[in-house]
Amino acid sequence: AKKIHKRLKESFCIEVPLFNPKEKIIHFDVLFSSAAFSGLDELELFPLDSVSCIIQYSPACAGFIEESIVFQPDLGLEFWYSLKITTDIPEPTIMKEIYCDLGKVATEMISLDNPTHETLELHATNSNTENFVLEIKRLPLIIPPNSARDIPIHFRPSALGRASHQTSVIFHCAQFKEWIFLISGIGLFPQPHEIQKVTAYLHLQASIPIPFQNPTKEDVLIDILLTGEEKPKRLVMAQIWDSFMEETSAFKISGVTHTKGIALPPKGTLDMQVLFMPQVMRLQKTMVLIQMRKASGKKWFVDNFMELHPEVKRGLGLDSEEILEIRWIYPIIGLPQTSPPESPQIVIKCQARKRLEEEVEVTLDGDFWGENPILDLSDFTVIPKRKSYAYYEDIGDIPMKREFEYGIEFESEDEEASLESCVAIYLIKKSYNANKEQITLVFSLIFTPKKPVRSQVFLKVECMTDGIWTFPMMLIATEPDVDGVFDIEGVGLFKESTVDFRLTSQTRYPESYMAFFLPSSDPEFFVKPQIGELLPKGTLITVGFIPTMYSRKYKATLAIQTANMYWLYEINGKPQVSILPVKVKAKVDSHNKMFDKKPARRRNFLYENAQLTRTGVSSTIKGAPLMLNKK
Repeated sequence: AKKIHKRLKESFCIEVPLFNPKEKIIHFDVLFSSAAFSGLDELELFPLDSVSCIIQYSPACAGFIEESIVFQPDLGLEFWYSLKITTDIPEPTIMKEIYCDLGKVATEMISLDNPTHETLELHATNSNTENFVLEIKRLPLIIPPNSARDIPIHFRPSALGRASHQTSVIFHCAQFKEWIFLISGIGLFPQPHEIQKVTAYLHLQASIPIPFQNPTKEDVLIDILLTGEEKPKRLVMAQIWDSFMEETSAFKISGVTHTKGIALPPKGTLDMQVLFMPQVMRLQKTMVLIQMRKASGKKWFVDNFMELHPEVKRGLGLDSEEILEIRWIYPIIGLPQTSPPESPQIVIKCQARKRLEEEVEVTLDGDFWGENPILDLSDFTVIPKRKSYAYYEDIGDIPMKREFEYGIEFESEDEEASLESCVAIYLIKKSYNANKEQITLVFSLIFTPKKPVRSQVFLKVECMTDGIWTFPMMLIATEPDVDGVFDIEGVGLFKESTVDFRLTSQTRYPESYMAFFLPSSDPEFFVKPQIGELLPKGTLITVGFIPTMYSRKYKATLAIQTANMYWLYEINGKPQVSILPVKVKAKVDSHNKMFDKKPARRRNFLYENAQLTRTGVSSTIKGAPLMLNKK
């Protein structure tokens, strides 16, 4: 028997030497005592040949177990190897340290690998739930055999440095007692947040929320200031942030009664807003600074002071392991936007499946005498909007020459998907009035609608240093010309008459379609199928009508619509054509010869009239006596 001592999750190989002393080929069947083994289950040895049989073993549970490998040759007696295996629980896994800014959350993945042949059902415990949160949606956590799974763990520091940012995450299952992961984190000084952008109409206000939570375990006092109103002390920042320090009255703090000495308990929250109310068409910038100090007056301890980069120490003004206040920075860009012009809305009207090219003239009013003033046409450029453009991807890369970007903006993503390929616009002329500080742009707008539509879009002109100008436009596409006319002849009252035609997809792939009649159509018509797919080889569509009145002509307009196409057909329902019978014997005898054979009876009208005593129904006075009573 061979004794082996290993740890769980550590697979190992067993080498078994085999020799064939006979002059014949020997065939072996290999039998394993458990599914923890993996290797060849049969092999052959040539005469006087030797080989080493390699077998892998993956322990599935902790403790002591006896296993065996049996070899059954077709010539000779079977033999086996006995194994006494002792398996210990896995050694604790020490994960790399997680770095995270104070007030933010960082995420790492715990990799759980199951190399065994058994399914693991894991339960987890976390020794530090205040700073570390495991993201497990359902317990127990199931890991199938020979597979792996990553579990997110979120780190939220509550102090600067390492402090108490350690946890032990232990997974338990039936196969082994515990599977330990040791995790630690470091809280960093907060870096400036990503730049937030807010847009507001001139002389109107818009707000942007600034949520804040005290991430520490201490009672603190909060000071809030705007760099446009107050210059911060002991703040050292890169030169690219200098423009955020300029004085401006376009921003205000809202949502708090006072901005100095706001008391917050541990994990306490502060909900405030920054209001932006532009007065001129010019880009505005500011920073919100939240400065936090201990309510007790003591300083914050930085236990990893010696590990900090000298540039970090210089920027924070840090010369020892203690600091008076911790600062959060929220840079904000405010972009003014003009209200829609009071002049009548631009209306572009075109018949579907036709092309219309029309000039559109707009005027930009702004403050063009500020930094980098516009003196003539060479001082600014007008270009189409770049698709991948994002405000201040590099805040230091502001062009010296003003750039105006233009494009069409749609009200929704669905309308954009439907109309984007039908609308094009390009600049044909620009002019500048320096006295009025007005820029006039003349565009050529090309509208090629594929189907009837009525949609409002916006011509948007944007300058990253001045603001946004929007001009609403109404795009109207009327019904297209009729693609065909179908005449359907009736076959009888309340009887169905139909005609078939084939319609093909305009692409190489099937297209979903919908068939319907316009509101002015007679209700006696029908179409089948009303919805379906147009195939590249063609789809058969049936149109018919059921007449309900003799000699009446029926009319309808059929529309068939796909995502990009629109067809229109005029349908005429004609009455059944009547054919007079020829040389057909009459079913009724109209000569009435029997009546002619009757003898004629003469009437005495004088006698009949003398018998009347009252007037008849044809008289103006009906039922009146003919003879007057004598008195």
